[in-house]
Amino acid sequence: MYRTEFTYNLSEAPAAIQFQACSFYCRVWVNGVEIGDHRAGGYVAFALNVPMSAAAKDGSDSNELFVLADNRFNSTTAPMHTGGDFWHFGGIMRSVELHALPAPQSNSPGGFPWRAYALPASMTSVNVSVQLTDTSFNGDVNLSIGFDNGPPVLYGAQAVNGSVDIGTIDVPQPRAWSTTDPQLHIVQVELNGASVIERFGLRQFGVDNETARLTLNGEVIKLVGWNHHTQWPNTSASPTDDQLDADIKLLQRGGANYVRGAHYPQDPRWLDRLDEAGMVMWSETLGPGVSVDNTTDPVFMSFQKQQLNEMIDNAMNHASIMTWGWFNEGPSDKDDACPAYQACADIANARDPTRFTTWASDKNLHDVCFEAASLISFNNYPAWYTSGEPAETWNNFANSVHAGSVKGTIGKPFVISETGAGGIYEWSHNASAEKWTLAFQTQIIIEDVETALANDNVSGITLWHFFDFKTNDATENNTHCDYIPDVYPPTCAYINVSSGRPGGENHKGVIDFWRREKPAYQAVAAKYNATKSGKD
Repeated sequence: MYRTEFTYNLSEAPAAIQFQACSFYCRVWVNGVEIGDHRAGGYVAFALNVPMSAAAKDGSDSNELFVLADNRFNSTTAPMHTGGDFWHFGGIMRSVELHALPAPQSNSPGGFPWRAYALPASMTSVNVSVQLTDTSFNGDVNLSIGFDNGPPVLYGAQAVNGSVDIGTIDVPQPRAWSTTDPQLHIVQVELNGASVIERFGLRQFGVDNETARLTLNGEVIKLVGWNHHTQWPNTSASPTDDQLDADIKLLQRGGANYVRGAHYPQDPRWLDRLDEAGMVMWSETLGPGVSVDNTTDPVFMSFQKQQLNEMIDNAMNHASIMTWGWFNEGPSDKDDACPAYQACADIANARDPTRFTTWASDKNLHDVCFEAASLISFNNYPAWYTSGEPAETWNNFANSVHAGSVKGTIGKPFVISETGAGGIYEWSHNASAEKWTLAFQTQIIIEDVETALANDNVSGITLWHFFDFKTNDATENNTHCDYIPDVYPPTCAYINVSSGRPGGENHKGVIDFWRREKPAYQAVAAKYNATKSGKD
């Protein structure tokens, strides 16, 4: 339970409260009046309107905000939290923001601009649309729109249910966003004395017609990087700005130009940094552990669609995002599940045709739903979970996708969305390169990377994982670590490796949970950085 006070005169005008993340299930009251709840996933931003009827009884501008957050796994209150071998943090994890809304007596047709979207139409222009605070408004509006603090231009348009499509606008002095020179623009939209400012980038993701390779701004590109959970020492899922900056620097030094946001919508501060660093981003909805029953359940799918829309609402302007994804390692080998995959793709494509749609499939060549994807993505761990060798496994997958051996894959780029091996940080001086040693981890990961870099049918790779991270309760049992006394960061003198998650952690990171580098980090960094200089 959370309680705080804020100053705002609700007797004069309504407001909106935006939560960037409240997990798993949240109910919200203002001055004892319940204003709403949220069940569509604990990692996605949402907003609730605060009506004037919730004003303080004494007429003052002092208000109480009360939030009840329930972090129990429950299919009714938290249907999106279907599982997943990582720690699902609970509570208010990100910022909470108060937004003023127009007073009813004010002459403000349409209300205020709530969101403005600027999707690249070309390398010099954007399609601009605006969402108004009055979602029921139909009629004419005059919007003032300017770029990069330049002089605004007045645009007349028709609002339909609070949504305004301005059309294509040329961007003055356009600059391209790329992985090597991530130039960004801002757009400011004003209506009825209120304004919203959004940042965007001019860039175009595409597919080379001859090779089916992924392109950025018309040029074939090889994307390399890691999966990245939202976990940090001491701050858990609520990192400081310094912690975010430090991880970005580690990714940059590691040669990454590609990050997959596993397994849920990411903190907007993290997305801002990826935009600025020129790192291509995969954004996906929460949903590991989704079953066929989930995908065929209308109630579950209604929340999944809400979550997907909310993720797009909050992240569409981020230049770094290349991919909208869902249902990590879901039931995509079952025909009955395919309509759910297609329903998600239909939403994403209708709202944003500038990006790819995909999911991380562990069904690989047995996936039957790829007609709903525009990017083909496989999870597999050769030489770790499976008996095959990395080169044999990945070359077979990539070449089969390229050849169209799997229905729905022809002409679509292929990426490795997860692969890797575990290595315990303390196991650095073992006499042999056995499983769990850092030598074994480095060997397997480098074979994965070398294969991805050498095969032109692989457009990208995100290794699993960037850092070691905390897993769920079930995998913590009987996996204890005996810590060396008075040593910080915590270091194991002994660790039980009888389970797949020693010490309750996933040890596939190339750095440990405390961001201490393993040999695999330097080895991968050398390979990734060589792609930028043409040495590999």
